[in-house]
Amino acid sequence: MGESFLDNDTWRYFWHPVCTVKELADSDKGRGELLYARLLGTELVIARLDSGVVAMNNRCPHRSAKLHLGWNRGDSVQCPYHGWQWGADGSCKGIPAAPNGPIPPNAKAVSYDCAERYGLVWVRLDGSAGTAIPEHPVFDDPAFRCVPGPSYDWKTHSARRVENYTDLAHFPFVHPETLGSAGHVTFLTPQIAFRREGRMRFRYAPPEGARNAVDASGNFSPLAFSDYTIRLPFGVSVDLTLQNGARTVLWVWATPLDDIHCRSFWFACRNGDLDGPDQPHIDQQMRILEEDVDIVESQDPEQIPHPRDEIAVAPDKVSLTYRRLLYALCKAKTQGPEALKAFLDTERDDI
Repeated sequence: MGESFLDNDTWRYFWHPVCTVKELADSDKGRGELLYARLLGTELVIARLDSGVVAMNNRCPHRSAKLHLGWNRGDSVQCPYHGWQWGADGSCKGIPAAPNGPIPPNAKAVSYDCAERYGLVWVRLDGSAGTAIPEHPVFDDPAFRCVPGPSYDWKTHSARRVENYTDLAHFPFVHPETLGSAGHVTFLTPQIAFRREGRMRFRYAPPEGARNAVDASGNFSPLAFSDYTIRLPFGVSVDLTLQNGARTVLWVWATPLDDIHCRSFWFACRNGDLDGPDQPHIDQQMRILEEDVDIVESQDPEQIPHPRDEIAVAPDKVSLTYRRLLYALCKAKTQGPEALKAFLDTERDDI
């Protein structure tokens, strides 16, 4: 098969989580908070300096050593090789071997936009399009308890992960004893809307008994309907309303480590049994992931191929629409950051 028809350089304009705040805190082994991370094939060092969390290219510009092996000095990251110190903006703060000499004007590490949100550390490699960190619909809602699940790596493109998460036709075959039902293999294709900030939205109302979801006690119960929001390029939230009226909200972002590997960060949120145990909810979601992973990692190629290389039918409407929006996003990127931002701010009711 041919190469992907998507331009993977487009994703540099978006915020992606690269680690949890806890992972960054746990990285302190006596040298301060310094953590290695990857995003879109770029090696990063994440540090909590006096000014807050920062992200820099992991390569020291002096002699190319890995900065995450160095020290966090509070106001700077110090290289493990010759001790050069790099501030939050990448500027050189000191050269131990030449303390009195001028700092070369080109002595600057590459720094990136970095922020904390939802207990995650987010990085944006290119801020020229002015994109925002994606919203979490219920993270700050006191009526919900949001529990972070363990992040997981899959050998697949981030777009393939999103397609799997929003694919409605695979439930009876991949999840017959959890989400789906072997007796229900057909369904109505949903209407899809496109909203500002790159949000693709649709509702799925399954036939009675056709689908289940995890309830407030961590068991599977019949589903009434589910509202899906895909946040371009690689985020999904699913608001599941059970037949008993309870709601479960799942949120995931598939961070592209490179063109064929992604790391998913996720939350399981519920509006019932707020003081109950969290582990049953995590366990059930992990069970579903185990049912999916081998199938998704078997897809060849890992990236979304050209449309002529796969066959599509009406029930593939969601994935086809998602692919079309990703392609339009990549096309807008070729016209510059402003065009990309303008595309994300369009709205259409039926796409």
